[in-house]
Amino acid sequence: MESAAIQGGVAPRIRAAVDGLPPYSAGRSVRDAAADGGEVRELLGLAANEGPYGPFPSAIAAAQGQLERANLYPESGFRSLRVALATRLGVDVESVAVGAGGIGLIHHLSVALLDEGDNIVLCTPTFHAYALDARKQGATAFSAPVRADGSYDLGAMLALIDDRTRIVYVCNPNNPTGAIVHREELLEFVGSVPEEVTIVVDEAYFEYARFASYPDTILDPAFRRRNLVTLRTFSKAYGLAGLRVAYLVGSKDIVAAVQKVQSNYEVSSVAQSAALASLGDDVELARRVRLNSEGREELRSGLSRLGFEPYESHANFVYVRVGDARAFAKSLEAEGVIVRPGNAMGDPYSVRITVGTPAQVKATVAALERVASAQHTG
Repeated sequence: MESAAIQGGVAPRIRAAVDGLPPYSAGRSVRDAAADGGEVRELLGLAANEGPYGPFPSAIAAAQGQLERANLYPESGFRSLRVALATRLGVDVESVAVGAGGIGLIHHLSVALLDEGDNIVLCTPTFHAYALDARKQGATAFSAPVRADGSYDLGAMLALIDDRTRIVYVCNPNNPTGAIVHREELLEFVGSVPEEVTIVVDEAYFEYARFASYPDTILDPAFRRRNLVTLRTFSKAYGLAGLRVAYLVGSKDIVAAVQKVQSNYEVSSVAQSAALASLGDDVELARRVRLNSEGREELRSGLSRLGFEPYESHANFVYVRVGDARAFAKSLEAEGVIVRPGNAMGDPYSVRITVGTPAQVKATVAALERVASAQHTG
């Protein structure tokens, strides 16, 4: 039976800010390749920065226990998880919001803080959800290029702030480059931003950044400012990307505004229980961070041997300039590895490669060698 398209009548009116907006561009997955006829068993999906080890065993057990009560709505306001996070981080529970992934909280901040005609300030390339969600509200994104090492150029960002700026984003470590802004420069920047402008420090890859001068903007009292918000997630190091749960720490004013615009039940009971169970397993977290660090350096070393110049990364991925990013990614997929071209994030010349398991890293380096060899002989 053929499907019938809906025709006739007057087209519905779509808000101008949304009508011309491109949809969010997610990293290509193994499922996408399968839909295009690819052989899933032969592909490594290293485009989305997913944790390669799955949920913690304690999180799996907790999530399975919640399935028996899936007929009930989740806890209103997500208070149990918020209390656990507040206790762990040494802040008031009123300073913690929980949402459906970091991208969900970014959306809520945009709805709560941006009016039509406002603007946000960021650097490029970076996580493109910041600009997309601003545009949904009729706001504009002002951008400065990242510095040569891939980190945010805070001085250039300060020069872009005007009287309609409502949010400045600092992605630290930066997605997709993996570079970091150090404590002292971030602290100076925070002190220079007007108090009425909200500073959002996105620390989605916080657990992987073990550099001495990398700032902890939650535990460090110097960063406790009314206009500073920190975002973190359970999607990466904790292996819960498919369950969609992240958190925000900031002033009670901002947290209250986020809670007003978010759905009361947007984080499922399964996700909350898995996140709660994950918080108590520091040994497993440390093991994953160590494996990631080892794999990251092996991947960077392999790229360097092949003549590439990968960025120094403090996250669970490596970013490298390759020329035509989409063409390179297509060639690498033909060799069994799916990576992320930087086009959607503002850089059509580089690709981002997630660090997988030790075996996946070796397979990735071998695939890179085959692509580089083909390019050389071609």
